[in-house]
Amino acid sequence: MRRLGALVVLCATLAACQDAPTPPSESFQFPLAVFIQGKPNDFWDAVLNGMRTRLDLPGVQLETVFFTAAEREETARRMVEGDWRTVAFCAPNDAWARQTVEQAVQAGAPVVLVGADLPNTTRLGYVGTYYYDAGRRAGAWYAQRVPAGEIAVVAGHPVPRAVSEFWEGFRHGLLFNRRLRARLVPLNDSRNAPSVIRKLDSERAIQGIFLMGAEVAQQGIGVARRRNIGVLSWRESAKDWYLARQIDLLILERPDEIGVRAANLMRNLSQGRGGDLQIVYVPYEWRAR
Repeated sequence: MRRLGALVVLCATLAACQDAPTPPSESFQFPLAVFIQGKPNDFWDAVLNGMRTRLDLPGVQLETVFFTAAEREETARRMVEGDWRTVAFCAPNDAWARQTVEQAVQAGAPVVLVGADLPNTTRLGYVGTYYYDAGRRAGAWYAQRVPAGEIAVVAGHPVPRAVSEFWEGFRHGLLFNRRLRARLVPLNDSRNAPSVIRKLDSERAIQGIFLMGAEVAQQGIGVARRRNIGVLSWRESAKDWYLARQIDLLILERPDEIGVRAANLMRNLSQGRGGDLQIVYVPYEWRAR
């Protein structure tokens, strides 16, 4: 009788478990955000497309915010108060940017920097092109190719500090030839490149021109004289200039791969993996005669 009673109780328990409603399953959400100080362009389009290829996953929500200098305070508030699992961020290296990174991290959102690094902050990742190294190699190439004179670097780039880092490396590479000097011509508007290049071409001392930035190169390639012309671009079309011998040096950076690598870090951090700082320099393509 005892065994029969136990069997009855067990059957009743199983029946109750089967009749109990199953709680609804809810997919886990991963809200991520990208904050970029600047305007949308094909460089950032490529970065974001690269990110989406790695973050096209169930539950992942990626929000993209472009902001101006006047919108910094509102942007900082959104970064700090948002329920982000991870944040990607790009802004000039100044006190506001560093403070914003610290506040976001303290609020619980790991920060991955894209394009421009902010040393001495508690960011957990940086992904970008090594502009100093690209500039140093370009400077050394000119130092070996051009006996004497002056090389002009006409530059405009959407990434903060890209021009200054490239220029620093370029000057150091040029030190291999003490008879060669360099001049930086920064442009706020790439549409001014043709007039600037025509003026440079009229100067006898100028023995070469380097066009730093895809849009600067696009605007200026048609008027640059075909001698010792170098280009840094992120557009595949720049390869045609090299193949047609319009340029002698091509540095092609890969913003899509920057997005892929940054997204990998964001995904790992959002899942609680990887707590150590990771610095990732995405290789650029180098073609020179």
